Amino acid sequence: MQSQELLEVAGLLAANARTLACEQPNLAEQSLVDYWVASRCRFDSWGQDLRMYAVAASKSENRPLTPRLFRLAVEIDASEVLARTLAALGFTHDAQHARHETGPITTNVLAGHRDVANRLNEILSGRDESAYREVVRFRNLRTRLHRLTDELVACFLPFAQVAAFAHNPREIEHLGTLAASRAARGEEPADWPSLSSTISGLRHECGEAGPNANENHQVASAAMGLFDPEMFDSYGLLRTTWLRRLERTGDDTSVLIEEWLSTDLEPTMGPVNRLIQD
Repeated sequence: MQSQELLEVAGLLAANARTLACEQPNLAEQSLVDYWVASRCRFDSWGQDLRMYAVAASKSENRPLTPRLFRLAVEIDASEVLARTLAALGFTHDAQHARHETGPITTNVLAGHRDVANRLNEILSGRDESAYREVVRFRNLRTRLHRLTDELVACFLPFAQVAAFAHNPREIEHLGTLAASRAARGEEPADWPSLSSTISGLRHECGEAGPNANENHQVASAAMGLFDPEMFDSYGLLRTTWLRRLERTGDDTSVLIEEWLSTDLEPTMGPVNRLIQD
């Protein structure tokens, strides 16, 4: 599985923020369990890889940023985009439904990601001069991934205080204002055309499969399992937000018509002609 696809799953979650966090009463328990298990297995794999690179660096003066290490770094950072989006979703869903069930799971997984990212930073900071160009290339990519993360997390701000899951609190405040204005109009808070373009623009750097492609696939599958079956059409494709909005509009109209028809209208009394009565 390409690291790019992890970003696409995160984008789909953010694009359906209102539906998942507010209108869907329950998030599939089995999918949350699968997400937790797959994430822990991937942490173990990442830990083993990072230990290997740390030991190799201690035994040699040559510490290049190899293609495999670069793909591992991209995989870890792209996975954190999804982890932060899921943490925002879990927190928002709990806040909307007065629970404390999903947020602790997704937030704990994010904490594991932060620990792995810190270990990765230590390894990258120890690369030699020959790796300078690749290190700069990765850091530029990381900056773009952080911006994308804040755009995705901001989609949940109209419904809960999720700024803690973003990288730049000042930037997410602005993004949250834009998301809230879209939500106030009855739309999903995500600016999907813009998000889709941003995610597509990262394909060049994130289009390769990471060293843990199978675990990435399991994590992504668990995240997609949080969508209710009703959100997919008969072909198994996720229905667009505008189609669901049309369906919701039709349901609301039906309710209004039923309420109008069930209203007991009192007969209208005409004006009384006292001359005729006399």
